[in-house]
Amino acid sequence: MKRIHPQAVALTAIVLGLALPAASKAQESSVLQGRVLDATTGQPLIGAQIAVLESDLGAVTDVDGRYRLGLPVGSYDLRVVYLGFTNKTVTDVSIEAGRSNFLDISLQPEAIEADAIEVVISAAEERGSVLGALAHQRRATNVVNGISAEEIARAPASSAADAITRVQSASIVDGRYVYVRGLGERYSTAQLDGSSLPTPEPEKRVLPLDIFPAGMIESLFTVKSYTADLPGDFAGGLVDIRTKDIPHQPFLSFSTGLGYNTNLSGLDRPSYAGGGLDWLGFDDGTRNLPAGFPDDIPATASREEVANLHGRFEGDFRTTSESFDFGDTNKSFGLSFGAPAQWFSRDAGYLLGVSYSHSANVREQEEFYPALEEGRFQYDYDTRLGIREVSLGVTGSAALDPTPTSRLSWKTIFTQTAEDEARFVSGPFDQSTTGFGRITRFQFVERSLFSTKLLLDHKTGFLGDGKLSWDGSYALALRNEPDTRQSAYVAPTFDSDEFFFNEAGNNSRFFSELTDHLMQGGVELASGFDFLGRRTTLDAGARGGYRTRDFGARRFSYEGASPEGRRIPAARLFTSENIRLGNIQFLDDTQPNDEYDGTERSAAGYASLGIGLTDDVRLTAGMRVEWNETEVLSFNPRAGDRSETLRVDLGTVEPLPTLTLQWQATDEQSVRIAASRTIVRPQFRELAPFRYDNYLESTLGNPFLGNGEIYNVDARWALFPSPGEVLSIGGFYKVFNDPIEIVRLPTGGNNVGTPEPYNAPRAETYGVEVEVRHDLARWIPLAGLGLSANAALAESEVVQDEPVEVFFGGGSTATLLNPEVFSNPSRPLFGQSPYLVNASLHYTTGSAATQATLLYNAVGERLAEVGTNNFDDIYEQARHTLDATLDQRLWSWVALKVSASNLTDEPFEFRLGDDVTRRYRPGRSLAIKASYSF
Repeated sequence: MKRIHPQAVALTAIVLGLALPAASKAQESSVLQGRVLDATTGQPLIGAQIAVLESDLGAVTDVDGRYRLGLPVGSYDLRVVYLGFTNKTVTDVSIEAGRSNFLDISLQPEAIEADAIEVVISAAEERGSVLGALAHQRRATNVVNGISAEEIARAPASSAADAITRVQSASIVDGRYVYVRGLGERYSTAQLDGSSLPTPEPEKRVLPLDIFPAGMIESLFTVKSYTADLPGDFAGGLVDIRTKDIPHQPFLSFSTGLGYNTNLSGLDRPSYAGGGLDWLGFDDGTRNLPAGFPDDIPATASREEVANLHGRFEGDFRTTSESFDFGDTNKSFGLSFGAPAQWFSRDAGYLLGVSYSHSANVREQEEFYPALEEGRFQYDYDTRLGIREVSLGVTGSAALDPTPTSRLSWKTIFTQTAEDEARFVSGPFDQSTTGFGRITRFQFVERSLFSTKLLLDHKTGFLGDGKLSWDGSYALALRNEPDTRQSAYVAPTFDSDEFFFNEAGNNSRFFSELTDHLMQGGVELASGFDFLGRRTTLDAGARGGYRTRDFGARRFSYEGASPEGRRIPAARLFTSENIRLGNIQFLDDTQPNDEYDGTERSAAGYASLGIGLTDDVRLTAGMRVEWNETEVLSFNPRAGDRSETLRVDLGTVEPLPTLTLQWQATDEQSVRIAASRTIVRPQFRELAPFRYDNYLESTLGNPFLGNGEIYNVDARWALFPSPGEVLSIGGFYKVFNDPIEIVRLPTGGNNVGTPEPYNAPRAETYGVEVEVRHDLARWIPLAGLGLSANAALAESEVVQDEPVEVFFGGGSTATLLNPEVFSNPSRPLFGQSPYLVNASLHYTTGSAATQATLLYNAVGERLAEVGTNNFDDIYEQARHTLDATLDQRLWSWVALKVSASNLTDEPFEFRLGDDVTRRYRPGRSLAIKASYSF
């Protein structure tokens, strides 16, 4: 892990050597590129002609409305012509050397400006109407917010999870799960390049965003209002991740960096022996169950037979504590290159990118859970956690224009991530037994995601000017948790130096594998035409999908230690020899519901019609009809039979109407009001009656879940006063019927309950959102100083006044949980934050050689666990973070970036009333990154 691999160095040198001549040649000319758009609807205009006046140069827009012109340095006037639209001349278009120059151009339909022969406007004025991420935010029918690759580069972001925290009303929990508008992760979805993806997480519904390296992202948007082209399972919002597209000129970019977390300087990091490929995020087989291992270890097997089987995967329970060395530094690497091309005498292009990051951290964590009896508690642990995380990403794309008005494109992405943890836990406990515990836990989880998509776009003359898109995609998600090892020892008193094997503790080994396949396809028509003298749009399409999941787990436990064995440490007790001698028993503890298969079939048809009611007001009405059938079958891995009594077969047909009213009050001001009906659909893991254990608690699925529904209303006023500036104020209101929440099942005695999803009776949430991006040079004599800020204030309430169906892990029928069991009959939605704030102050020199950014993020208190049996609800406390970055371009092709993250280092803290149940500091991170691009 710590050695330099000569093969990697040689490969990098070869790639750089091959790319240098091509890139140097490409740098001799500059490029003007952008899109030509319908100013009324925001749709791309295919086949628009752009001419450079007083020259023979020109271009025609492609199927996405994009154009590209190679121009020498200077100032130019452009004339844009498109049939049925008013001609436009854009003057004073400045082309700068050694960079791509962007200009989007909007045309007005002739029906709106019938008397106009040609519009003349300066390039500065045209850029004021459409610019980067704000252009999409301004044109979209939906209520959206987002950031571009340029803004992502300013922040100390290593993944999509880091980047999304800069978007209005979005926050991240556990470093990877997105919460939009403060709603829990199960109410937020994600798409990659317009396609849904399976999740490699068995315990979560949402896609973990930390698997997408920041370097492969072109833009990232949160879609907050529903339209008929989106999946119907829509609540808090949808995160739309767009990967980088085919470049318009050859390029090569290389970056490498080092970082450090301050926690590592004062704490030794717990560790254990792993595998040889851990540094790449793959287990090399060291932890896996051996091939051909039997499905069952019979209870009647002799000690000799069990010892022989155990010897096939002996395991290693030895623990170490490592002080900081170079291997613990955070490392990153990125390489991407691409170019336009000519294939089969047609315009084409390609892009390939590779990214890698490795990080290490250690933290001390307080863990406490009270008892109902005054002065007592269930546990009071001090935990030291050593963490290593690896992320590897590869993205490739290619495109070919078979005709000037069609494009065939292909995108593929592969990501591999891994989390490797060693956890030392110690402290008193008082549950079914009492004592001073000492627990060790080793866990390695690797996650893989592969997605490939083929898309054909072409112009069609149906209903005027339109585009027909055909797509097909396949995605595969894998999760492997091989040999999670845990041992539990106990001392009779706090000051005792001797620990004994805890027979009532969790001394176990756990294996699980998940495989998720998703196939999708669809066709969509987007057209614009004149109807009754008004510009009208029609979006219609059909989609289908087929998804399968295979999940299986194996559990083994060490029990029945002899009096002599109880005194032996786990590293020497949990061996085949001690099993053979009878000092410890090794049992197959796999449960009857530890394997399940899931199948989901879906089909949808939709149509949206947008029409201008006046010159300034547009109404878009849509309807989506979505059929979905979800089936989950539980199997007993040891016996091979399936549980028909807990079989889930949930089939529904849902009509999903949507309505959006847009008022373009002036060229700079707009108002949007949207209303829709969407649904809440339980996922495989939520339905599967599978129990997942850790050292503190277990979690269960609930096969008796059903669909819920949501009624949504959104409104937003936006002002775009000048290029790159925006001021917007909006609000939202949502009513939930049968929302899916999380509750701790009540339990007897002095034990922590089991978390499980359930359908709450009803809920509502409402809030206000504000965004501002402003050039402070208007008020301060410092050109290049800007402010970006957004905030969301929200309230929510779940009314718990009816019995709900839950599953207690045994039997085949639901148990009714009476509302009296809930500690608070009225509470916020699970995961709802009352406020979210993001702000950044950024400075760029006139030459753009220096960029400095200060970023602030705040998340308000949010519900983390619903209390039952007189235990109060648990809330994650408010937290504020401050980050800073400095980018310095040393030469035209070399840049240096220094970043400091989490400067405040405020703790993550969870409270149950006055008691702190969990608390830790993640530490401050410092990093330096060098990049080379041309």
